[in-house]
Amino acid sequence: MNDDHQPHRGSAPPAADNPLGTRRAPVTPEIDTVFELLADVDRRRICLYLMRSDQTVVTVDDLVEILADEDDDQERLAIDLHHRHLPKLADAGIVEYDARSNTTRYWGQPTVEKWAEHVQSIDEQNRSSRSAP
Repeated sequence: MNDDHQPHRGSAPPAADNPLGTRRAPVTPEIDTVFELLADVDRRRICLYLMRSDQTVVTVDDLVEILADEDDDQERLAIDLHHRHLPKLADAGIVEYDARSNTTRYWGQPTVEKWAEHVQSIDEQNRSSRSAP
């Protein structure tokens, strides 16, 4: 599975509503796509942040600021967001990513949201069981 991805060229800027006139993703991705997206911790964190945030549009810089840990190389994270994670989420219809303006619009996707929260709860259980005496 190759995770490298080039942003779409000449894509239209994000619209206020999706083609169906709602603020939800117009298509539900196949379950294999959902699991592939959520298999990466950075994409999980992006999805969790976007689904919990009141913002519908964020920049790559916003995401770097929100997602970067002390140990993270912020420049590397910005490059990964721009070239790998956001285009991959856009291809699945989870976000609309405009590489020229570095903005991402979140459409919302109930299937992805459900599984992202489920994986997060498992991650938290695993962390707590490892730290328990």
